[in-house]
Amino acid sequence: MARIAGKGEHTKRLIASKSRKLFEQKGYAATTMEEIHTKTGISKGSIYYHFKNKEELFFYILNESSEEWKKTWKEISAPLHTSTEKLYKLAEHYVSDLQTPLIQTAAEFISSEAADLSVKNRVMEWMKTDHTVFYELLEEGMRNGEFVQTSVDDLTFIIYGLYSGLSMNHHYQDGNSLHRLYKIAIDVVLKGIAK
Repeated sequence: MARIAGKGEHTKRLIASKSRKLFEQKGYAATTMEEIHTKTGISKGSIYYHFKNKEELFFYILNESSEEWKKTWKEISAPLHTSTEKLYKLAEHYVSDLQTPLIQTAAEFISSEAADLSVKNRVMEWMKTDHTVFYELLEEGMRNGEFVQTSVDDLTFIIYGLYSGLSMNHHYQDGNSLHRLYKIAIDVVLKGIAK
């Protein structure tokens, strides 16, 4: 009997959606495939048909989350007129994302699996979503004359590193304090790159 078109994709998304809640509540290491089976109500065979292991499932969830983040960013940035405005708004968007439980779970996953080279490579691929957003924003700022002409690649890594480094403070700072720190950081950077 042939499968109904799209049913497999629907099942895959259902597994991911319900599993995401488990990962957010319990963390990566504490979530088991048995719990995923119980939470989703989907047979283990079907889960393993769609995802060969927990790591594959988690990366699928991270990639979906990245697509959501990019979509939200496009909506946030659409009414903004300058790259400078976008740089400040991107900081707000970045800080808001730090508050989500999935980002906390991703940090746990990355730190626990960092020794595995294949995991490290996949994490780097996942992080390229952020890099693309930063790159496009900075390139636009140079193109429209807001920022000095310099290596967009280098500046992307600098700004991304700055945002990522500040994100380490999310354990010690509340959202308002983090927003303030990011604003100060952008003020400092703009002194160096604004025309």
